[in-house]
Amino acid sequence: MAQDRYTELSELQSLIRERIGVLEMWVRVEIESHSLSKGHHYFGFIQKNPDGEIAAKARGTLWASKSGIISAFERATGKKLETGLSIVVRARVEYHPVFGLSLNISDIDENYSIGEREREKRANIEKLTKDGSMDRQKEIPLPYLPSRIALISSDSAAGYGDFINHVESNEEGYKFNYTLFNSLVQGDSAPESIISCLDEIESEGVYDVIFIFRGGGAESDLYCFDDYDLARRIADCHIPVLTAIGHERDYHIADMVSHDHFKTPTALADFLIDWVYEVEARMTEAFAAVQDAMTDAIARCENEATRCVTNIRFAINAALNDLENKVALLSAGISNADPRSILRQGYVLAVDEKGTVLKNVNSKEVGGKFSLRFAEGLWRCLITDKKIQGKDDK
Repeated sequence: MAQDRYTELSELQSLIRERIGVLEMWVRVEIESHSLSKGHHYFGFIQKNPDGEIAAKARGTLWASKSGIISAFERATGKKLETGLSIVVRARVEYHPVFGLSLNISDIDENYSIGEREREKRANIEKLTKDGSMDRQKEIPLPYLPSRIALISSDSAAGYGDFINHVESNEEGYKFNYTLFNSLVQGDSAPESIISCLDEIESEGVYDVIFIFRGGGAESDLYCFDDYDLARRIADCHIPVLTAIGHERDYHIADMVSHDHFKTPTALADFLIDWVYEVEARMTEAFAAVQDAMTDAIARCENEATRCVTNIRFAINAALNDLENKVALLSAGISNADPRSILRQGYVLAVDEKGTVLKNVNSKEVGGKFSLRFAEGLWRCLITDKKIQGKDDK
């Protein structure tokens, strides 16, 4: 083969490089690998067909001088550049005689990833709606009074400090029994951390309400609260879960599936204080009603007792009057039957030596002795003759 029939590899690669020229555009890729060396980021990019097979591959490089792009992307989207993530990058195609074709990355489209995050959020909401998770928590009744409260937050989070300060300085002087379950509240590991806290709380079986909260932050810091697994775990919890995540403008899936949600941790603290205040007011009202009812009942009992005492007194007085009359009659009868009363009327009483009353003429014989008793004394007598009425009247 003549020399003019072939081209050296280096010449071919130079030709390819010339033909490519300056080719720079926005490209959607999926990260297959990511490594860091001396501040430089090296990627393996792929594109998959709908059936999951790899349709294209390319190497990508983001030099250390551009590494701020990655930090900005992660802050804005809440996502890390890791395997499986789809992103849109601004890439210039470069061809190296030794290393071949690669993509030199100069920018990453945050809006695409934020849009992906929003699409993922809508998809999660749709799934949770279909499986009935959106309303499951709302069917659980709140306890009459929150006696033991489980708090899920980070002990270093500003929202946790705001909640504690507000609750402990309440004007009513209420004291609350709460336990903090320390958790991550931002980042990709936060859903798993919060789920672990929920599992622990339910396993202990002593809490009657759960509060999940964190303070405000960048929107990307709160993406973890749109996680499907976390939302499903909240929905399946047998204890009422109340959330307070972020600022007033924030509203996440965790808020949607919770029993109640509040704009800020301070608003949740106000709700807790008002909750106890309303219970106290109802108890005070009930106590006053019971007290009034008892007062009325006592008054009725006193009136009834007064009537009973009056009736008893009337009955006793009537009985006493009746007894007094009977006693008077008996006393009069006894007095009238007293021999001394008879004697004072001019009658005399005949008695023998022993004082036995002589009731008829045959009580003594002639020659017998007896006495005639007068009211003021007696006569001692001797029977010299006895005349029986009817026999000796002739």
